[in-house]
Amino acid sequence: MEKKRIGWFCSYTPIELIEAAGFAPYGIREDSGYSHEDVYLGDSICSYVRSCLGGALAGSYDFLAGVVITHSCECMRRLYDGWHFKQEDIAPECIYFVDVPRVYNEGSTAYFAKQLQRFKENLEQRYGLISEERLIETIKKYNLTRDLFNRVLELRKQDNPPVSGVEVARLISESMTMERDEFNHKLEAFIVEKEGASGNPGPRIMIFGGPTDASLAKLIEGSGGVVVYENMCNGLRYNDMLVDFDEGPVSGIARRYLRKNPCPRMLGTHADHGLEEIRRLVDIFRIDGIVYHSIKFCANLQFMAGIVKSEFNVGVPMKIIESDIGSEIDGREIRSFIKNLCHKVAGKEGPRK
Repeated sequence: MEKKRIGWFCSYTPIELIEAAGFAPYGIREDSGYSHEDVYLGDSICSYVRSCLGGALAGSYDFLAGVVITHSCECMRRLYDGWHFKQEDIAPECIYFVDVPRVYNEGSTAYFAKQLQRFKENLEQRYGLISEERLIETIKKYNLTRDLFNRVLELRKQDNPPVSGVEVARLISESMTMERDEFNHKLEAFIVEKEGASGNPGPRIMIFGGPTDASLAKLIEGSGGVVVYENMCNGLRYNDMLVDFDEGPVSGIARRYLRKNPCPRMLGTHADHGLEEIRRLVDIFRIDGIVYHSIKFCANLQFMAGIVKSEFNVGVPMKIIESDIGSEIDGREIRSFIKNLCHKVAGKEGPRK
């Protein structure tokens, strides 16, 4: 019997708790095609959030039993407001609103663990007891997914990596909607198929930014680049780091989500760590250029773009592009950027090391 599904929107959502409650987590991470249906949130709200509410109003998510919304940014908080306001016209109930701290330290981790414990108790009141054994078993499934994506990353460190960015974008999208055991088997088979293979040469690109779809990776690779890392909300940030069981499952989940590679919403020393992580990834994956994708009206992404471009030298060229979640990306800018990188890479002396 197929599991009922509960939708989620942000990579800070503790999806292990959703699955441990007996549901299949379903990531809503791309354009619904109905952002025009939203007339409640206002034009200054990011297109991703407007697409989520517009899709809900148009019935795109009627197959879901419910949704969980996180307070990851002010636009997501407004999504909760709009969903709650129009709940009578939206089939999936918003079953919980999760508050997520914007700093990572011991105090915020303890606070977040309490928030997740309340979320767990809410799920138990609705759907029945979540045993510790069940939760640990679920965490292990998701840790396996993260381990497998780390194996994919090892393949991408190679010269002429055998894995394309378009393939990884598809896999990440599938990982957000497929049944977990089924996806893990598929991802492992993909890795076995790619081991020992060879791919295409070209400038090595990291995509950085917020939600986008496979069209960006397709555009980059169609212009001669090779995407080797997706530092994005619906990229590898979603699969970054494993849950550690030393503190107990709920506390381990809380620490993992706050400690993972941060998105621009985070503040304090962990935000500084996120900037240093860019440099580390540039070095490890031998990045030749960064394509920074910002959704219009996303204050966090636009603020970070200014910092990275003007105040934080990442050591490689960076192209900043801005678009709505469902709009066509300007291919001329990408093709010009990749063409210049191709000339630069071709002019380097000696082979890559």
